Amino acid sequence: MKVPAATVIGLGCFTGQVLANQWPYERYYPKTNKQGDPVADKAQPEFGDQDRGPENQFGEWLGRLVNQGTVAGLQDIFTDGSLPKHPSFDDIWENVKTPEVPPNATHATRPSSYKATWPQNEAEALLGHLPWPLDQRCTASKDQWWYRTYDGSCNWLKNGEMNEGMYGVAKSRDYGQHHYADGISMPREGPNPRAVSNAFFKRKEVLYYEHTPFLLGLVEFIMHDITWSSDSRDEYIDVPVPDDEKDFPLNTTFRVYRTEAAPETGTSRENPRENINRATTWLDLSSLYGSTHEVAMKLRSFKDGKLLTQEVKVQGSKKAASYLPFNSMGVPVQTRPGVSPEALFAGGDPRTNEDWIMLGVHTLLLREHNRMCDLLKAKKPAYDDEEIYQTVRLLMSAKFALIGNAYQMAYFKDMPWPNDDGFPLYREMSGSSWLEINPANNYPWPLVTKEGKPTVVSAEMAVVYRFHEFIVKTFPIKDALNNTMWDQNLFATAFNATGFIDAGLENIMRGTVASSIPNFKSGVEEDFRSAGKYRGSPFDIPPEVQVPIRKRFEDFSSDPKMVAELKRLYRNPDEVDLVVGCQLDETMFPHATIPTSSLIISLFSLISMGNSDRFSIGFAAMRCLLVDKPWDCHPSNALEELLWKPVENEAFPNARFYDDYWMAELDFQAHGQNLLWRLVTENSEINCLQKNPLFPLDEKTNPLLCALPESGVDIRLLLSTGVEVMLSLIKIHYVEIIATIAAVIITVWLYNKINAATRGYPKVLGGLPFLGKALDFQKDAKAVVLEGFRKFGDRSVPNVFGIHLASLTHYVISNPQDVQSMIDDAPYAMKFSLSKLFEAVNMPIILRKVNFASNLHTNLIRTHLGDPATVQKIGRTMQAAATRFLETNPLVPATSSSHVYSEGLTAYINQYITSVCARCMIGPEAYEHPELINMFLEFNEEVDKVIGLGSLLPSWMSFIANIPMNKGYNKFRKVFLPIIAKRRAEVEEKKQLNGAAAGAETGDEFIDFMSFILDIVDDYERAADLVTITVWIGLRNLQITLLSTLLDMIDVPGLADQINSSLSRPARGVKADLSTLNTFTRTDSSPWALLRAAMFESIRLCGPASGPARIISSPHDLALASDPSVKLPPGQVATLSSFYSHRMPENYGPDAKQYNPQRFLTSGPDISSKEFITWGLKGPHTCPGRWFTQEAICIMMKEVLERYKFEPARTGLDDDEKYEYHAGVVTRKEVPVTVWKRSA
Repeated sequence: MKVPAATVIGLGCFTGQVLANQWPYERYYPKTNKQGDPVADKAQPEFGDQDRGPENQFGEWLGRLVNQGTVAGLQDIFTDGSLPKHPSFDDIWENVKTPEVPPNATHATRPSSYKATWPQNEAEALLGHLPWPLDQRCTASKDQWWYRTYDGSCNWLKNGEMNEGMYGVAKSRDYGQHHYADGISMPREGPNPRAVSNAFFKRKEVLYYEHTPFLLGLVEFIMHDITWSSDSRDEYIDVPVPDDEKDFPLNTTFRVYRTEAAPETGTSRENPRENINRATTWLDLSSLYGSTHEVAMKLRSFKDGKLLTQEVKVQGSKKAASYLPFNSMGVPVQTRPGVSPEALFAGGDPRTNEDWIMLGVHTLLLREHNRMCDLLKAKKPAYDDEEIYQTVRLLMSAKFALIGNAYQMAYFKDMPWPNDDGFPLYREMSGSSWLEINPANNYPWPLVTKEGKPTVVSAEMAVVYRFHEFIVKTFPIKDALNNTMWDQNLFATAFNATGFIDAGLENIMRGTVASSIPNFKSGVEEDFRSAGKYRGSPFDIPPEVQVPIRKRFEDFSSDPKMVAELKRLYRNPDEVDLVVGCQLDETMFPHATIPTSSLIISLFSLISMGNSDRFSIGFAAMRCLLVDKPWDCHPSNALEELLWKPVENEAFPNARFYDDYWMAELDFQAHGQNLLWRLVTENSEINCLQKNPLFPLDEKTNPLLCALPESGVDIRLLLSTGVEVMLSLIKIHYVEIIATIAAVIITVWLYNKINAATRGYPKVLGGLPFLGKALDFQKDAKAVVLEGFRKFGDRSVPNVFGIHLASLTHYVISNPQDVQSMIDDAPYAMKFSLSKLFEAVNMPIILRKVNFASNLHTNLIRTHLGDPATVQKIGRTMQAAATRFLETNPLVPATSSSHVYSEGLTAYINQYITSVCARCMIGPEAYEHPELINMFLEFNEEVDKVIGLGSLLPSWMSFIANIPMNKGYNKFRKVFLPIIAKRRAEVEEKKQLNGAAAGAETGDEFIDFMSFILDIVDDYERAADLVTITVWIGLRNLQITLLSTLLDMIDVPGLADQINSSLSRPARGVKADLSTLNTFTRTDSSPWALLRAAMFESIRLCGPASGPARIISSPHDLALASDPSVKLPPGQVATLSSFYSHRMPENYGPDAKQYNPQRFLTSGPDISSKEFITWGLKGPHTCPGRWFTQEAICIMMKEVLERYKFEPARTGLDDDEKYEYHAGVVTRKEVPVTVWKRSA
């Protein structure tokens, strides 16, 4: 049967509407819609004739260079030594004067992408034009010079100088001067730094507003990209407040930590102390990617070159969008007291979370990187993850450098566009014309080298740039209608990642481009002058030479008050601090709004650094005009290879010319002046924005321009048309359709089986087509796993096999080498991903997407329940809750001495667990809502169903699982929202818990987890959801472990009495109470030792048949460590089996399958090792609540054993009589039990 052609064409039309790409510069002047909002007016394109697009200023500039002969050898490349007026890229190529006879090729023809097997001498061939010998440490490995290194090394390839600009080296000195008291490292004597701040840096009454807060975020990000002076841990200066202090009490003392010294400096006058730079000096976006290999690896997704993100739909946005991931991977981050690193965003620089404005820039760049990955993948489908990632790093740094051009333009009052080559400041500085300074130069460019070395960040530059920090006190948060939602204090945004998400990137960015900031002569707000309270600023940087040198105090300022302050604080003009001199400088740079001294030290240095970079976009754009020729072009790095695309020419196989796609993407036509506008509009829901976002909106000089919103499709029309087509086809061709579907299913199934066998994949338990063994696995997971071991487990060294479960195949791993490889990968998730596995089993639905994306619940649990002191305190709450439950719900009625539980103890223990968890997580208010017990037990059952659906349904049908989860959360919100409102209203008394129960709960003795949630979550509904999640997690962790601990004890006659005796009458006389219970450390003398040993043995034996598991995230087939000839396919599941591993004689001896309550008496289990995997694998994802679980089991079991004795109907049970194994869940089979009261 053939599907009618009309149907195919119709579907293609719909697809085209969705996927149509917009030209990068398609912008329109705005019109107002019915709601009063600006939208794109298609009748008013920016350039009139929209097809013409923007003028090619790069072509204009290159044409002038050629036609006027200002660059040696450039005219020789073009016919008649000239280019036509207004040349396009096609015009430029058509005028290239290709030789009639091909010259001898200087290099061999190369493949079009990076290959690790290229010859080592290629660097010498491609970079042989450099005026010095190359460092063999760099050229020996292709990835050291073809791409950027993470730490900035091998950018400068001169032999012996590969560390120039590298992370972790000393900063240079602009003027080579040091002013230490001893000439070595001791801080000089000088005026009180706070007195200096009070005199010269207080906010002035008259403010001059000239730029938007967007500039602050951009500058701060740039500075974090190139410099970081970390604080010393043990060297500090105490600064008492001066007598004129008005903002702090006079007895206040600031402790300011000195800047960390570079290693091996400060040893003598010949080797004075230098400041270490903890960032690379290049504009390489290390703030986004990291300056070390370790950090960079943790931030990567290892899929299509992209960085890790969390996808969040914030209030007021149309759809979910990417935000920085929370720091679950443990990269270094700075924080403030009370905020855990895990609650902050993970970024390439420890200062990532300093304020929302900078975070806005960071988030846009994160989205831009991933957007560029999609573009590159589409253009270069053969590129793998590594090639995409490394090439996009270069593209992004190129964009960032071009954005720097817009940054320098922000200092000019009259915005003198166009600035053809992006070097107006150089010309202003030297008085030269554009003929004498232009970026058409070979690398290295002598103008930007210092003493034969590249310009790198200096100590002076790092200090002067502190002018840009925190210069605005507040900025507005604006909604999609441009209404101000609130005015946000910038200082309050420090280290507040959840607040950033709650506010939303778009709402923050609208505020940063719709308001203004003061210029650099307006002083600094008090909040930020005192910011050292949160992050110290080094006051020991000596007073370097000012530009120019002032001989008299009167030379610094014409203001008599400022002169008087200088004389009061300094003994002579030479002592005046660098930042003071720059602040007082009245010599404004021509056409600019910044003092000359600051400009030379800061911005001039920044431009020089950008053009000292071997990967500079300026050099890349000129590679095949000034080093090679277009007909014999040999790129020397991945950026050049992308910009210069191959041109088919039989006579000249190495011919290349500009790739107009990437030139347009990098905005070469406008020298990068549109990149900031595009950065915002292409990576957010903001469609209308002023042309240069660094300046306030101005109708004439900086007009509002709008992009077209994303093309939409009338879903109703699409669905109705599709339904009509399908129904008509089914009616006419139903027999053929059914036969075709069946044939496709069988064909795909057979293909997969054959393909797996031929590619070295392990054998798979196939089962039914598509469903595989999913139904059997739901019923009895252990039976399916054991079937696999019987059929395939002994056929190869790895002892691995697959189980086909609907949409995924689960490969069961048991070989210790392979288990260890999973453990080794856990901190990095390069090969195995837990988060992707969680997505596959519907965890985003179970935990709600925003919580799953932020991982806030895990971070809170890890922070608080990973703290021994907190766990000990919450142990008191557990004990009181356990006592209350057992007294109000006795196992044996008060009128009887015993009671028979013919249906077993599971129902009672589940209620016991839920009640205690609810009290620990919610607080005493849990007692007021007894209905919560059944609500949580029902919720837990729904979770089991949703997890089961995850293995049966494709992802696009996950909405089915969403329905019961939403219903459950809504029920809990009705209970928790009033409790949260009450807590909020009692902030001052939130530790005074109400509702004391039997066993007495009073005062601050009892804590609950809700308090930790409310400390950092402002949104009531999200707080309620997090409370629900934490109670459910507690129930989930205890449900099988506590029940198994009890049932295993009473299965061995006399054991429960023995354990109870060890608790109540310890051999060493040490009482078993909360003061002696330490779940973090095992001691032989502990009275809890026997109970803990029995607990661990029960936990060992009650593990699930499948798990812990991970999605195989390697982009390629993953070879097993134990046998590399056996491979696992990417995108499938690698799973361990707690059931199998914990019963392996290799791990626990010949009695591994038997219950031995004293197995862990003298040595506890190695938790999360390959021998004991119940709580996951060692690394950042080990179960964070494991100490809470142990504490709860010990306390709750003690309370039960002290009150009751148990007599099961049968004892000496084996595994088959004890456990039932379902998909990811283990339950105990019921055994009738008689419970007796213990005599007092």
